[in-house]
Amino acid sequence: MSVAEEFVQELRTRYDDEVRVVATYSEDGYEMLYTIDPVDEEYTVEDLTAIHDDVVLQDIEQPFQESLFHDLGDIQGKVRLFDGGTVAHFWPEGDSDGVLVVLGGDANIGLRSLLDLAKSYYS
Repeated sequence: MSVAEEFVQELRTRYDDEVRVVATYSEDGYEMLYTIDPVDEEYTVEDLTAIHDDVVLQDIEQPFQESLFHDLGDIQGKVRLFDGGTVAHFWPEGDSDGVLVVLGGDANIGLRSLLDLAKSYYS
C-alpha cells in the first residue's frame, strides 16, 4: 500500500464518510488521492485547477502573515470553515508542497490532530 493510500485509509478510519477530497499539491499541479462521487460530478477539471491555483496563491501571503504573528512561529496550514464542510491544507514537506483535505460538515475535527496526521505521512 502506498503512502497516499495509507493516508486516505487513516482519514477514512477517523472521519468515515465525512472525507470528501484528499489531494496533494505543489506549485506545478495537484494529484487527487480520493474523492467521493458528488465531488466528481459537481466539480470540473477547470474548477479543480482554479482551487489549486487559489491554494498556491494563498501561500504567497505566508511570509507577511508570519511577520504579523511573529510570536507564533511558522504557518503550517490553513483552514476554511464552510456551512457544509471544512477545507484544510497543510504543507508538512515545505512551503510549496502540501496536502489538501476536505471533510463534510458533520466531521468532528481536531485541527492539530489533522495536522499531525498529515505530518506523519508527508514529512
